[in-house]
Amino acid sequence: MAAARHAVTASAVTGDDLEAEGERYLYGNGVAENCGRARKSLLAAAQRSNAKAQNVLGTMYATGHCATRDLPTAYRWFGRSLHKDPGNTRIEQDLKVLWNQMTPEEQKLALRGER
Repeated sequence: MAAARHAVTASAVTGDDLEAEGERYLYGNGVAENCGRARKSLLAAAQRSNAKAQNVLGTMYATGHCATRDLPTAYRWFGRSLHKDPGNTRIEQDLKVLWNQMTPEEQKLALRGER
């Protein structure tokens, strides 16, 4: 029976499913924490334009949890998330806080990826 559940085709897995799986592994909710698996699932969800996954990736890079702390990369992920979820005041605030934490060089790097 378990094998049948895993036989679902990759195309049947939604961005929401991948995002939820990523967060489970990121925080160890019901499974052992596994940063690699979390990142893989979240990236797959983000590539399917899942705003929540993009936001979680931004948080990972902003905090350094399960990713190397990289503020320009975090800024770009938050920006993508806001693009998919315009008007989300929490993401807008996260972007402002992050911008103020970055050096001028990091700000240039953050904007370079937004083209």
